[in-house]
Amino acid sequence: MILVKQIAELNEIISGPRNEYIDKWKDDGKQVVGYFCSYVPVELLSAAGILPVRLRGAGSTDSGSADVFMSSRTCTYVRHVMTLVLKGRYDFLDGEICLNTCDHVRRCFDLFRHKTSVGFHEFISVPRNVRESLYPYFREEIENIKSAIESYFSVEINDQALKAAISVHNKVRRRLARIDQFRAAQKPILTGADLLIITVASQLMPAADFIDRAELILAALESEQPGIEEPRARIMLSGGEMDDPGFVQAVESHGGVVVADSLCTGMRACQGLVDEDAADYIDALSRRYFFQVHCARMIGNFPDRVADMLNTIEDRKIDGVVFQRLKFCDPWGGEAHNLRHRLKKHDIPLLVLEREYGLVNSGQVKTRIQAFMEMIESKTRRASKNAKVQQSEENPHAR
Repeated sequence: MILVKQIAELNEIISGPRNEYIDKWKDDGKQVVGYFCSYVPVELLSAAGILPVRLRGAGSTDSGSADVFMSSRTCTYVRHVMTLVLKGRYDFLDGEICLNTCDHVRRCFDLFRHKTSVGFHEFISVPRNVRESLYPYFREEIENIKSAIESYFSVEINDQALKAAISVHNKVRRRLARIDQFRAAQKPILTGADLLIITVASQLMPAADFIDRAELILAALESEQPGIEEPRARIMLSGGEMDDPGFVQAVESHGGVVVADSLCTGMRACQGLVDEDAADYIDALSRRYFFQVHCARMIGNFPDRVADMLNTIEDRKIDGVVFQRLKFCDPWGGEAHNLRHRLKKHDIPLLVLEREYGLVNSGQVKTRIQAFMEMIESKTRRASKNAKVQQSEENPHAR
């Protein structure tokens, strides 16, 4: 019951822009800064006594307010986020950090500056290839953000504060990795939808408070009986921005379990630790964010992402990959195209789903998932039959 209670409470926390932790933080007279992407070093904000909050569109029912300023070919994720911002649902923000993640997020920076009363605006320019030769540029961007935070909020981010922030956020990542193992078990105890609730919540509350929650969840998981005996299929969920547990529930609605993910708001955002014993904390921080497992915007690192996916598929005995992307998302659209050929080469079933933010389209999704499950089962039966034939041919006297 403790596990169910914790998941339900965290699900309430992620249901909209505000939550009890943000309200308490503001009541204590402290600042909150919103950010869009996993390349933003949240440790810098924490070290300055500022709460970093990932910007999401949860709670938005239409994107009308943002549609006035943004093209209809802009993805619905950023349009829903900016609708909430323009309607005052993010009125607790003292600042925001945007990036050149994509042209869609880039456009949000203009709207924040010219159409809101938010005071602090910063932008991180991230190279589109992960090469050592480009690292100095990224490090300089992080140094500039540090200076901007210090100047605007009249704080000093010293080594002691930065080390403490690095330590606490590493603790968050370690606990998420431990929780993730219960989803990856042979008999999964945690569903993919439950883990997404947990990972998203970790990006919407103070790190120390999340650690307390994570300890309760881990204790509950340790006492749980073995979970799902034989999932119909073990699924990996991949793609870009995805913070809706309802979508994952739709994917799992036909007996499959999402036992691994590579999502912007999922475990990909939590991979890799910052070196806590480094002589230069800014360097350690910059290297973790620049050289971590990267998203599709890093155009030169597709082979690395495929290799990482194939390793996960082997380690977690995954039967198929469900790849989701938002409509008009070019980076992840290209990723889906390239991935289709690579996975086909390895005989790994792949289902690509295009979606709109906030719309689960449960009927359509469930129909396609059902067909995907049947395809996986058919492949499994063929493999079993072929194995029996081969065994019979190798051992003719056993017949």
